Amino acid sequence: MMVEQMGMSDIIGPRNIQTQQSMFAAPDGGLTIKNKADAEVDRILAEQYERGMKLLTDNRDILDAIAKTLIDKEKISGTDMLTLIQGMKPELVSNDTLDKVKEIMTPVAEAMLPPDQKPKLDPAPA
Repeated sequence: MMVEQMGMSDIIGPRNIQTQQSMFAAPDGGLTIKNKADAEVDRILAEQYERGMKLLTDNRDILDAIAKTLIDKEKISGTDMLTLIQGMKPELVSNDTLDKVKEIMTPVAEAMLPPDQKPKLDPAPA
């Protein structure tokens, strides 16, 4: 869809080739463009697969630490995961990012607490 409908390819260019494939198109012209689009999709998939595998293998130690945490605790919050990653590879998670995630997650975490454990508001709501 990225390649055929949205023009997100340097090879195909900024055009929607699905609308160009009609009964008025030259038989071989439409097939050539379709073959180019298929080749471009294959290239993007292979490139991103390699990128994903490299990220996973380069960060295997982090994945193992996350797996260990999940085995021990059965769950891990996003904040805890980022803290773990930051402790192992500080260049991957900035303090600013961690602070912003904590800011976002605090209301969610508090909302999930039982009523007797929720923080007391001062002054209490009417």
